[in-house]
Amino acid sequence: MVKLLDCTTRDGGYDTNWTYSDEYVFNLIYVLNQNGINYFEIGYRNYYENEGKGPFYHCSPEFLKKFYEIKGNLFLGVMTDVKRFNESDFLDASDDYIDFVRVAVHPDRIKDALSISELLDKRKYAVMLQLMEITNLNEDNYELLANFKNKSIFKTVYLADTYGTEKSENIKKHFDNLREKGYKNISFHAHNQNGQALNNSLAAVDSGAYSIDVVQDGIGRNGGNLKYSLFIEKFNNYVF
Repeated sequence: MVKLLDCTTRDGGYDTNWTYSDEYVFNLIYVLNQNGINYFEIGYRNYYENEGKGPFYHCSPEFLKKFYEIKGNLFLGVMTDVKRFNESDFLDASDDYIDFVRVAVHPDRIKDALSISELLDKRKYAVMLQLMEITNLNEDNYELLANFKNKSIFKTVYLADTYGTEKSENIKKHFDNLREKGYKNISFHAHNQNGQALNNSLAAVDSGAYSIDVVQDGIGRNGGNLKYSLFIEKFNNYVF
């Protein structure tokens, strides 16, 4: 069964300036637990270019403690962007209030992302890798991924249709290409710029996706993300 990762307060932060009330997030965590969501990516951990941005943009351990304590069955995590990463922000999972870190990277910085992932793994975080701009991944990028010796450190590797421009008939090709390079758990993050978030996500499920990203209200940049209720409605009637 495909797993679901909710990133409402992280990707939705582009619409809310990463500002939410504690009550909203407490209620969201309750809803996610009631609806069988597996992962909750609560925000970014970025300390660069954060002037004027809300607390869910930098998600310090101290800030996250109150949410971690009531997370229930959720695996709680944050995203870090390679170009904003600072290793001093992730000292050790045992002193933190997150279960996983998702490392987001554009094609030109994949080598750096792999090194960061190894560092996070050594500090006992569960690590996810998000390959952004999947339409722009080239053979050199895939060669770097193929030659990486520590593939097993990844909980999953995400293919992200960052600008919502990919067509559903191409999704399986991306999955097959990454699988041929030795990666087993492959996931998908959609954007809805061209109204294809649902179709592309269903194509990813059909391609054997480990997990799919959803949000509770369809908010987010580049046309928004995949709306949870819409996906569940269609998924339950989907023929594999």
